[in-house]
Formats: sequence, structure tokens, C-alpha cells
Amino acid sequence: MTFYGGSVLAITFYGGIFSVLPAYIADLFGQKHAGAIHGKALTAWASSAVAGPMGLAYLRSYSYDNAMQDLLQTVEAHDALALNRSFGVSISDEEAIQKLVDAKTLTIEKLMELAPVGTVDPTPFLYDTTCYMAAALMSVAAISNLAIRPLNLRKELIQDRK
Repeated sequence: MTFYGGSVLAITFYGGIFSVLPAYIADLFGQKHAGAIHGKALTAWASSAVAGPMGLAYLRSYSYDNAMQDLLQTVEAHDALALNRSFGVSISDEEAIQKLVDAKTLTIEKLMELAPVGTVDPTPFLYDTTCYMAAALMSVAAISNLAIRPLNLRKELIQDRK
């Protein structure tokens, strides 16, 4: 229930922030520069909408690959022939293993069946690096927003008259 409420609030805030952004920019930087700054803010917003998910998907893929390598090493240490019996591939044949992983024939779930009892399933931890990076980026954004200071409009007006 908390997740649903948070999602509704986030969507509501997104629309609200989007609608008041031009006025906020004008208050901080003055009417003269508001158009150019708003255009750059929208460009950055659109760029982050493309680059952000791609970067986070890369981090998730990186975590998955590391988990697969760790499980392969665990399975090899426990029973060196288990992979050969189950999938017909040697642990040293990295190319064949990569083909099985790409075809989704060799998965974390299937390796967990071959792993020794007590091996921790890495699936719940696949998004850890992704979430940590997202939190770090949000922290940088929050700190950057706190560092914004309004212009001295009197000084700007005096400079414009010269």
C-alpha cells in the first residue's frame, strides 16, 4: 500500500514540478535568462530520461554477470563435472557457457540447483548496485539544487543599463 501511495505522489509531483519550473527559473535567474535556462533544463531532462535507464540496465547486467561467474565457480568447486552432466559443457569453455547464458539456457536458478546446499541465492541482490547508483545520483541532484542561489537582480539591472 505504501508503494502505491508513493507512486501516486511521485507522479503528482512530477507534473507539478514540470508546470512550475518556468516560474521557478524566472524567480531564481530573472526573466531575461529564463527561456534559455528552461530550454537547457528540458534538454537535460530528456537526455537523462534516455541515458538513465540505459546506465541502470547496464549496472543490472553487470551484477547478473558477476553473480553468474560466482555461481559457476561455486558449482565447479563443489562438483567439477556437474556443469558437464547438466548442460554438456566444460567449465573451462567460456564461449559455450556464454552462448548458454545468452540463450537463457543457463540461468541463476539452474545453477542454484547445482550449487551446494547453503549457497546464497544472489537474485535478491541483483539490483543493489543499481539502487545505490540511483540513490547517489539523486543525492548529487539534491545537493546541486540546494547549492542554487538566486541572482542579485539589482546588480543585473544595473549591468543591463550599462
